[in-house]
Amino acid sequence: MVARRGGRPLRWHGILRSFVLPAYNESGYIAEMLARTLAAGEMRPDPFEVIVVDNASTDDTAAIVAEIAATDPRVRLHRHPVNRLYAASCLTGTRAARGDRIFILDSDGQHSPSDIWPFDAKLEAGYDVVFGWRQKRHETLQRILLSKVLLGLTRAYIGFPLHDINCGIRGFDRAYAEQLDIHHWLNLVNPELYVRARTGGFRIGEVAVIQEKRKAGSSSQEFSRAWTVFRAVNAYLIALRRELRNPPNSTALAASENDAAVGASRSPGRE
Repeated sequence: MVARRGGRPLRWHGILRSFVLPAYNESGYIAEMLARTLAAGEMRPDPFEVIVVDNASTDDTAAIVAEIAATDPRVRLHRHPVNRLYAASCLTGTRAARGDRIFILDSDGQHSPSDIWPFDAKLEAGYDVVFGWRQKRHETLQRILLSKVLLGLTRAYIGFPLHDINCGIRGFDRAYAEQLDIHHWLNLVNPELYVRARTGGFRIGEVAVIQEKRKAGSSSQEFSRAWTVFRAVNAYLIALRRELRNPPNSTALAASENDAAVGASRSPGRE
């Protein structure tokens, strides 16, 4: 059996890395994204798997993935019967993952699957949860401004110390995955992942990435409904702040908060 860092063994499945790809109407790119993800996994000799979570797509996304999975056992498809939004897709993929390290990245091509290796190095160095930081972005000014507003709100409400609150690539270890539960269903997940890490006493890190242009599909954010989105996110962050103020283990929270601050102050990916 392959051993993980610290001498702890993998789960009985013997898989080191799980790539989770949430997908909604990505038929124009999902085959290429799978090919790139498989190529990234093959850059190391360790066993890995790729899980696509189809969020009730109305196009051929699921059919394309099913065809590839039929000939490659490393690829698995999970389908939502109805659209449960992005956060639920991340939770479905996490619960389905059998690997000791789990990497969730958007399936629209904005993040290269090979970008997981600095995240993997952080996990190897002892971090439990690692968020991405888009230092170079290929998005509209509208989306960049919205992202800055979200970041400001998240810092104000829950003290988020890192640089990017909605980067579409992140990684975490098995210990964090085993305790993860997502209660808030939005097209946004990183704030809750961060809160679960803090209240669970997990060590939080950050890695700089380059965001590529979207290859296909469309954004799940509806900018024409900006006020409705703002109200939903505001209520979401208020709920998360309440959960932070009543943590199950205040000692673990203090230790995690300190690690988060240290991780944010260092150059991403150096450890």
